[in-house]
Formats: sequence, structure tokens, C-alpha cells
Amino acid sequence: MLAANVLPQLSLPGHAAEDDARLKIALTDTALQQGGPDVRTLLNSALPVLWDRLVPRVQRGMADAIAADSRMVARIVPGSEQTLIEFNGERVFAALKKAHIAAIVSEPRFHVLLDVRNDIGQQMQQTRILLEETLAQLASPYGMAFSDNGAGLVLQWRWLDISHVELSVRGQSRLGEFSEVREITAADPLPVLQQWLQDVLLKARDAYASGISLDADGGPLPAADSSSIELIVARDSRLLEQVALEESLSHDVRVRNVLPLTLSRGERRYRVQIEGADTRWLGEWFSRRGYALIKQADGIWLAR
Repeated sequence: MLAANVLPQLSLPGHAAEDDARLKIALTDTALQQGGPDVRTLLNSALPVLWDRLVPRVQRGMADAIAADSRMVARIVPGSEQTLIEFNGERVFAALKKAHIAAIVSEPRFHVLLDVRNDIGQQMQQTRILLEETLAQLASPYGMAFSDNGAGLVLQWRWLDISHVELSVRGQSRLGEFSEVREITAADPLPVLQQWLQDVLLKARDAYASGISLDADGGPLPAADSSSIELIVARDSRLLEQVALEESLSHDVRVRNVLPLTLSRGERRYRVQIEGADTRWLGEWFSRRGYALIKQADGIWLAR
């Protein structure tokens, strides 16, 4: 067992995002048997888990080349049965951005409904229940959350005959709506359906990646041009608070550049260059920092 006094609690530069469970990795003692519980061993065990949660599949292999850097760690909390590694979100995403690797910056949240029917339209309740159990097991390893307030995602399987199954996908997620037919000849179709479910959920998750565009099959599309917005931050704040906000924004993987135009204590105006044309994430980004963001009639974004 990994005793609690083997490794003291370490506080390293930065802090993990308190509301992002993906940045917190719990390692059991069995994961630490080789090499002892030093920081590098902990990082080498935790980083693959972290990349599985944050990096789309099409670039997942590239993330393994990122060197284990203790500066990406916010805190290490040892325990008798597991050790908790909390990562610093800004430094993790900065490392991915530096390596030109796409990142799923915010945890995708889905409201998933499953339906399975046989070739005469009858519901296959037991199969659906087993698929729902599989669904719950996908959340933590792949950095997703399932809740009633997530983007709607409806998956309906229907047997067309004894061996052909059609899946229809609809909802409000970025995955979009589509249908496909596969042939299943196995005596027990459940493992095939479970893998099919995982494939669709990871496609839906990867559609939220920043820094890369993905097609319906999860493959890369040509990178979209960057877009530029004008941003006004209207709040009376101290210089350190202004600098912290600017640095957080400039280090976000979805931002190429932040150029100050005019600066004063009560109002700062910036030119912000964003990867691609998707600006929907900006409202949530500022909301997490206590700002309300609106796009004005003149096209200028105002945060206050």
C-alpha cells in the first residue's frame, strides 16, 4: 500500500480549475508500484489519463510526446489508498497549444437518451439498460458529463432485419444529426452496440475541441481561418486584476493573440484574435470569472 506519509502534500505553482473534474486524477497504489511515488512517476501515470480526457482522438497520440513538466501540476494529495493529482488548467492547455494539439477546453455536457428496438418496433429494454450502464462508465475516462441540462443527444437503434441495425442520431449537440447502418452477425450484439455507443459519444465530445475542425468521422478538416473581435472590459479594477484577466485570455487555447488598444482603470479595449470563427465559448469564459458578456449592435463585445 502507498502510505500517507510516503509523500508529503506538494503545492506547486498555479491552481487547478475547481469546477473541472477532468483536471483531477486519482491514482491507486497499484498504478504506482513501479519506480516509487516521486513526482515524475506520478506525472507519467497521470498524464495519459489527462490526455484521454482533454485531447480528441485524432490527435491523442501526439499528446504523449509532451514532456512531463511538474509546472503543470497544481497540487498533489497523497492518501492511504490513492494519490490525487490536480493539474493547473492554464498551463496544461498552454502546453497543448504550444505543441499544436487540439484541446477540449470545457467539459462537454450531454443529456443522452437511448432507445433500442427490434425489427418489429418493440423496445429492447434490457439492452437499453445495459447500454445506459456503459454510458455512465464513459464519463470519467473520456472527460464528459451527463446531465439533464446538457446538450440533447438522442441515439436510437433499430433492427432492420436479422443482421442489419440502423442508428439514428439527433439532438442539439455540435455532432449534428445523422444515421448509419451496420451489419452485426455476432450471436451477442451487445459488445458491438457498446463500442458503437462509445464511438458516437467520442465523436460528440471531439466536436467541442478547439484548435482543430473535425468531420463526421472524427477526422481533421483544414484549419479554419482565425477571426478577430474587439472587446471592451468595463470594470473598475486594480492593475494586477487586469493583468491576470489578460494573461488568462491570451493563454486560452482558442485565442491566438490579445492586443491592448486603450487601457484605463475603468475600461480596457482589446483586439482579440480567435482560432476559427466560433465565439460561443466567450460568454461562459467570462461568466466563470464574474463578468456578463454581450455583443453590441456595433459588433463590439462588452464585458462588465
